[in-house]
Amino acid sequence: MNRALRLARPTRRMERAVADGSSPQATPFERIVLPHLDAGYTLALYLTHDSDDAEDAVQEAVLRALRYFHTLRSEGDARAWFLTIVRRECYASRGGARPRVPTVPYESASHLQLADSAPSPEDAAHRSLVLARVDAAVAALPERLRTTLILREVQQCSYEEIALVTEVPIGTVMSRLSRARARVAAQLGDVGDRRGSE
Repeated sequence: MNRALRLARPTRRMERAVADGSSPQATPFERIVLPHLDAGYTLALYLTHDSDDAEDAVQEAVLRALRYFHTLRSEGDARAWFLTIVRRECYASRGGARPRVPTVPYESASHLQLADSAPSPEDAAHRSLVLARVDAAVAALPERLRTTLILREVQQCSYEEIALVTEVPIGTVMSRLSRARARVAAQLGDVGDRRGSE
């Protein structure tokens, strides 16, 4: 599934709001945390289903991360540490409310795109339908399963990183990932039928 998804990227407004961490004069915070902005924004977008809310959550997460940067144990933990803050900010922006099933129309979910260099119109139409089904199947997952799946398949996080971000044991991560994949696969069970019939 991860080949079918393209990472969402922060908007220019967000990029202007935070200095570039690749500068030689970059502070330790800029060098260690800011490279994970894209990952944070992608996670926030999947959790909030709204680009403005995702941008706000990441900006708040950056401020919180800066304030508590001294609590980061090691550079190797920076991505999981920052994604944990982003996840908490997304929850906080909803007042701690449990997530609702998204009702975002597929056309507005431009952060997802099937990768193909030059598909025929028929293939492009089929891929659009498949992508809509993938998007709907992922969006319909309970949030804890969706978050785990996105962290693994889109963010390429290790089980250990996912456990840190979601604050659950690794065994729970593995169980959630297995259930998420099974539910998405069940929803997409007939997707391969078209090729078999050609």
